[in-house]
Amino acid sequence: MNILSIDRYSLTEKFLTALIPKETEYFQFENLHISTRVKYCPQEHKEHEYIIGIAPFTKGISKRNEFEDNMGSIPDAWICGKNFNLLFEFKIRGTLDESQIAAHQKLLSKESKVIELSWTNVLDALTKVHNDKNPVQSYLIKQFLLVSNNFKSKRKSSGMPTQIIGAKVNPKEIYFIITGSKNIKEPYVVELVIDGKKEGIKSDLKGIQEARRWIAHYVIDNINNLPINFYGMNTEITDLCVVPGRKKNKWNQWRLGSFLNL
Repeated sequence: MNILSIDRYSLTEKFLTALIPKETEYFQFENLHISTRVKYCPQEHKEHEYIIGIAPFTKGISKRNEFEDNMGSIPDAWICGKNFNLLFEFKIRGTLDESQIAAHQKLLSKESKVIELSWTNVLDALTKVHNDKNPVQSYLIKQFLLVSNNFKSKRKSSGMPTQIIGAKVNPKEIYFIITGSKNIKEPYVVELVIDGKKEGIKSDLKGIQEARRWIAHYVIDNINNLPINFYGMNTEITDLCVVPGRKKNKWNQWRLGSFLNL
């Protein structure tokens, strides 16, 4: 919400259009206003009102306890426009809470609807609107994409693989070469290959895991200059592991978020 508030809400319309495209077709974005941690809607009721719940895991919602009173629950944020009010509830772990959502619905009109989204939806929307024209916004979005790797479900699997997910060979696409071995005392070296052209970009790493972490951060910092299909933390990276003296080298695919240890 702080990122969206920068520069007189310049990203807000594009972000919401990317996040909830069907609903925003009817929104009028004049008189935008963003509030955080405010109990009641900062503006009067509008024609279009939604509760947007965002959590790591959206295939289930915590069941409501009829004896639980959540009327004192404060929404995390509001985005208001000329003809719409959006109430946001965020969870960085677990699922949305039904009793909390029910309490929030009483803060809006009876016609208000609930939209359940995951953090992947948010990251994808931020990626679509991200550009380098505003250096402050660009920096904050990159940092948010990094920090979002810590948003996890309480379930065993949060949908974010933490290991190698494939071994496809596709030299025509962008990939990284990691050269090194535990048996050799020399540092690991990382090279970037685009359209068959090889460029050395790092030469002082201590191991394969450190090399992949470094590559993950390199991609985040240079995403606008790399021919990669960027899907936030789910972006697939390809590397070729080269062990000096070994005849057969190994191709690997992994997701960006798997190696962003913050």
